[in-house]
Amino acid sequence: MKYIKIWDLPLRTFHWLLVVCVAGAYLCIKSAGVTDGWLSETGIDWMTWHSRFGYAVLSLILFRLLWGVVGPHYARFRQFVRGPSHILRYLRAPQWEAGHNPLGAWSVIAMLAAFGFQAFSGLFASDDILFEGPLSAMYPALSEKLNSWHHLSEWLLIILVILHVAAILYYSLFRRKPLVTAMIHGSVPAATPAQAISVETDDSLGTSVKALILFLLCIALVYWLTTLG
Repeated sequence: MKYIKIWDLPLRTFHWLLVVCVAGAYLCIKSAGVTDGWLSETGIDWMTWHSRFGYAVLSLILFRLLWGVVGPHYARFRQFVRGPSHILRYLRAPQWEAGHNPLGAWSVIAMLAAFGFQAFSGLFASDDILFEGPLSAMYPALSEKLNSWHHLSEWLLIILVILHVAAILYYSLFRRKPLVTAMIHGSVPAATPAQAISVETDDSLGTSVKALILFLLCIALVYWLTTLG
């Protein structure tokens, strides 16, 4: 079986870092609400760590948006984002795709938008008790509204994650597509020998260096935002 390298190292690293940071932010906010047991006795400032994970998520989302413009072929939005007609055509007759299929592409956009909003709104959110975003004092009226949306959108994120995991399980178990392993080593099997000569992604050292510089700039931008308040 022939394999094609489609996911570059920066994109794969982004994916797994986002998983870790989202899980970390969620566990921290849940731990902050615990008043009994060993979690409450650890001495850890869970809300501070929730904020740190949130800043990391925002940095990662900014990087992914930029990487979707300047990254290698399969990382670019213009390569995999398609209109409704392509989605309907795919649903009627699924075809082999090198990269995201038309339906999966929009799930990626939905998750980037949802997690991006969640992280950005956290900069302004404040509950006047446990949490106060670094920019909450700048716009008090907006802060109250964004704090409400920040909490309400939690369920949307949970639903999106459940759908994402369910889709991975479906494609892995019933369609025999190694999505998880592909996001580890970056390669997917070609459906036919002819497709094995498709253009592979640029996964060179230069690509990784460019991504690292871009990500550090995103981190610097998010840090700068947190100092404005």
